[in-house]
Amino acid sequence: MSFSLSTAAICFIACHGGPADHFATFAENLTNKGYQVQIYAAGPALKKLQDRRIEVIPFCLENQSAEEVAKKCSGAAVVITDVGNDFGEVLHKSLGEFASKSARFAYYDNPEAYVPGGYSSSAAKVMRAAQKVLFANANLAKAPIYEAPSQEILLPQEKKVGLGYYPTSQAEKIAQRRVVEGKEMRSRIFSQASIEDRGQKLLVYAGGNNDEYFSKAFPAFLRFLDEISQQKDLSDYVVVLQQHPGAKDRNLDGKFLEEWTKNQKVQASLAPLTWRSELNSDDALVAADAMIYYQTSMGPQFVLAGIPTIQAGHITYEDILVRNKLCSTATDADQLGVALTRLQTGSANVEAIREGLGLHADWDLRLEKALLSE
Repeated sequence: MSFSLSTAAICFIACHGGPADHFATFAENLTNKGYQVQIYAAGPALKKLQDRRIEVIPFCLENQSAEEVAKKCSGAAVVITDVGNDFGEVLHKSLGEFASKSARFAYYDNPEAYVPGGYSSSAAKVMRAAQKVLFANANLAKAPIYEAPSQEILLPQEKKVGLGYYPTSQAEKIAQRRVVEGKEMRSRIFSQASIEDRGQKLLVYAGGNNDEYFSKAFPAFLRFLDEISQQKDLSDYVVVLQQHPGAKDRNLDGKFLEEWTKNQKVQASLAPLTWRSELNSDDALVAADAMIYYQTSMGPQFVLAGIPTIQAGHITYEDILVRNKLCSTATDADQLGVALTRLQTGSANVEAIREGLGLHADWDLRLEKALLSE
C-alpha cells in the first residue's frame, strides 16, 4: 500500500504505558516528516501521553467495544497497536472487518523474548491476529519468542520486522537530572513521606502489574526484608514503592506494603521505613540511591542512568541485565542483604546493553520503510 505524505493517516492505539512512550516518539518523528498521525489511548497509556502533553484521543476499554475503535480508525492507511492486552486481538479482528483497507501492525515493545505474568500470552494472540509485527528489539525479529516458558510463538519470518528502538535518551536525561536535581528530589520525597532525612539510602522498588508480581515477586521481596531486619538494623534504608501505572487502581502491592509496615511496627523490628510514591517514575529515578525490580522493560534505563540496580524476587528472571551481569540478583534474604551492602554506582556496559536491546540508529527509517511497504 502506497500513500502520500499529505494524505496519509497513521493511527497508534495504546493501552499500556511502555509502548505509549514509544508511540509518542514515533508519532513525533512521523509528524515531522509530514505524515498525519493520531494516537488513541486508554488506561495507563492515556495518562502517560497526557503527562507528556501529547495530543491524544481517549477511549475506555471497559465501555467501548473493539468494533467502535476500529470504525474510528477505518480511514487510516496504517493502524499500529500494542500487544499487552487481550483487547488487541479482538481489535485486530474488528479492524480486519471494518478497516479492511488499513495495514495492521502489532508492536512488541518489551526487549525480552518472554515476559512472565500474562504479557507474553496476550502478545501471542495479538501478534497472530495482526498482519505484521514490529519489534522494538530488532534481535527478536530473528530469534524465538515465547508465549510460555517452553512454548514458542510461531510467526512467519516475513511477518516480523525489527526496528531497533529503545528510549535510551530518557536514561541520559535522568542521569543529567540526578546530578542537577537529585538532592532537591530527595528532599521532596522525604517531605511528602513525612520521614526525617538522616542520610538513609533511598531504595526505589519499580512495581509490576501482573499476577506473578503480585502473588510471588513482591511478597518475596518483603519477606526478604523481614528476615534481614530480624538480624540486622535496616533503619538506614527507606523503601519507596513506585507502582506500575496500571496497578494503582487495584493497589494490591500498596496494600501489601501497608500491611507489612504495620506488622513491622507491632514487632518493633529494625525494618526500613516505607512509602508508596506519589511521584512519576522519572522523578523517583532522579532521587534513587538504588533501584530494585523483578521484571520491567525499564530495567536498562536504570543501569544506563548510572543507578545501582538489584533484581529481587522468588526466582531469577533472566533479562538483559541479568544475562550481562549488570545488576545484582536476590532470591533469598541473604543475597538481598549482600546486595544492599555492596551498593555502588559503576559504569554501565553500554555496548552490552545496546547489543541486548537490538538497537539501530536508523530505527526511524526502518519504521517508515515498514509502513510504506504495506
